[in-house]
Amino acid sequence: MKRVTGLSEALGLLSGSQPNDEEADRVAARIIDDVRRNGDAAVNRISGELDGEPLGFLEVSRTDIDAALVAIPTETREALETAAERVRTFQLAAMPKSWHDDDRHYGELVTPAKRVGAYVPGGTAPLASTVIMTVVPARVAGVDEVYLTTPAAGDALPHPAVLAAAAISGADRVFKVGGAQAIAAFAYGTETVPAVDLIVGPGNVWVTAAKRQLFGRVGIDGLYGPTETLVVADETSDPEFCASDLLAQAEHDVRARPILVSTSPEIADAVEAALMRQLADLPRNAIAGEAVETNAVSVIVDSVEEAIEVANAVAPEHLCLAITDPAPYISLVRSAGGLFAGEYSAEVIGDYVAGPSHVMPTGGTARFASALNVRHFLRFTPVVDLDSAGFMEIAQQAAVLARAEGLHGHANAAELRMKRLIGE
Repeated sequence: MKRVTGLSEALGLLSGSQPNDEEADRVAARIIDDVRRNGDAAVNRISGELDGEPLGFLEVSRTDIDAALVAIPTETREALETAAERVRTFQLAAMPKSWHDDDRHYGELVTPAKRVGAYVPGGTAPLASTVIMTVVPARVAGVDEVYLTTPAAGDALPHPAVLAAAAISGADRVFKVGGAQAIAAFAYGTETVPAVDLIVGPGNVWVTAAKRQLFGRVGIDGLYGPTETLVVADETSDPEFCASDLLAQAEHDVRARPILVSTSPEIADAVEAALMRQLADLPRNAIAGEAVETNAVSVIVDSVEEAIEVANAVAPEHLCLAITDPAPYISLVRSAGGLFAGEYSAEVIGDYVAGPSHVMPTGGTARFASALNVRHFLRFTPVVDLDSAGFMEIAQQAAVLARAEGLHGHANAAELRMKRLIGE
């Protein structure tokens, strides 16, 4: 774990976004063009080439989805239902509403997208939780049709927990397609996979490259890279808790980025020691160990305020204030995908059952992007409904501004109405 000391050195090392993967961009471009031209045939061929066997089918039947819901252990089903209910309740609280000002004759019409495609990675773990975190907010928003895709090779079905989560969340249809070809299929539509208006969810470098290239053809929620967690610790922090939070994300991906920012060198030493002890017991220690060895950083600063300054520069996906009294510092946070305040607001709870979606901006994009939420699935249409009196109050100013810009046709459109109303 690399150790740096001081605010300026930390800012120089940690700030800045992750570069694009040019090879992934080239591969994604070829896949997108192939799927656009050849539909299901391209999806089947590409998936077969990548997995070593052709896909036996593209869509999972409702019978198989319902069977998975019955087959999973009761405790798993109950945990998924708890997660779905908490996410639903959180998103309902955040749901914007249409509004209108009768005096000023304007407002906003809030309407949901019609069709949404949610991508759930397969990779090395069956991410049933990501089904909840993408589909439930879409349902709360009122999206008409919510489709899910997740990879599975050959004739195999996706993991039963993933299919059960699809049933619990309310996904309309489930497809077993992964990678850039899944994103292209959602963007253009194929004989089996319908085209959608918006694609959401995280994925690997090829999925992210495809989403980047298809933005504009279809709505894109964000571009997600490797997961990252920044833990702020002081002399009151529990080293074991801090280490566990860092490893919880490091086990996702060898490119995961665990960062510790501490006001206490002694606590930092204890966290690093705890991290190595816990790492030895992790079944996924090869992945987590490489992430720690390659990407982990420990930063020593003079104060919690400086630690949060580092965090704001990094704009991490997860920011954990693992200190006894985080409340005075919450207002200082400006750039984080999700904020976990206090040692018992463990990031793992956010991953599964806290309520907010765990699909959060990575790679510094929390500087301008937000965690996936109900608003991503909504359109906000301004509405202007002036009567003649309201028009006359502001029409002259519109005409003046139009002529100041040299747009006389604009001015004429206002002045004609003004003349009609005053009888000239």
